[in-house]
Amino acid sequence: MADSGKGNISPDLSVKDPTHKKQERSTTTRQELIDAARRIFARDGFEAARLQDIAAAMGRTRGAFYSHFQDKEDVFFAMEERVAILAKQLDAIVRDKARVLLYIEFKMYAIRRPHKRKRLAELQVLMCTHGAAAVKLDLVPELHSNDPDEQRSRTAEFGSVLDGLVLNHYFDPVGLSEKRMREQIESSIRSLMGPNSAWRKSK
Repeated sequence: MADSGKGNISPDLSVKDPTHKKQERSTTTRQELIDAARRIFARDGFEAARLQDIAAAMGRTRGAFYSHFQDKEDVFFAMEERVAILAKQLDAIVRDKARVLLYIEFKMYAIRRPHKRKRLAELQVLMCTHGAAAVKLDLVPELHSNDPDEQRSRTAEFGSVLDGLVLNHYFDPVGLSEKRMREQIESSIRSLMGPNSAWRKSK
């Protein structure tokens, strides 16, 4: 019997699954709500903040808010969850003393060799780009920019804070204990995500 070919139709992989597109839109909307809530909380205070103001800040109705969060407490915990996850990822990296020391030595090597510094700095940017995915820096969209130079500056600024904390912790663990270092890392993340972030103002 001749094969009619009905059972051999291959799906067109170039067409994105509509369900996937819907999930992407939902994720984007949820993040926009979190960003809007952060701005309203900072402006009005947590207790006085109203759900309709949060929704209106992004041009949506209260229904859009309730499709992602139950109440103000729910969206607040979503903010803290991002901080906790990212802090945990970064904590795992800074605990790797050998890796940290090698990273610092790499930078010192480049600084002592000006003729190689540009190339090594560009190499580091590529390393950071790949490393960002590993430590889930997609949790911090505030780090991202469509401008490559701005993206590089933001990553360098955030990285310099971590470098300073880690270096001083290993140099003087009594003066900067592991607990205090972790608290400072979380504080830096919150500042980065905050509505008054210089990066947000520059958008």
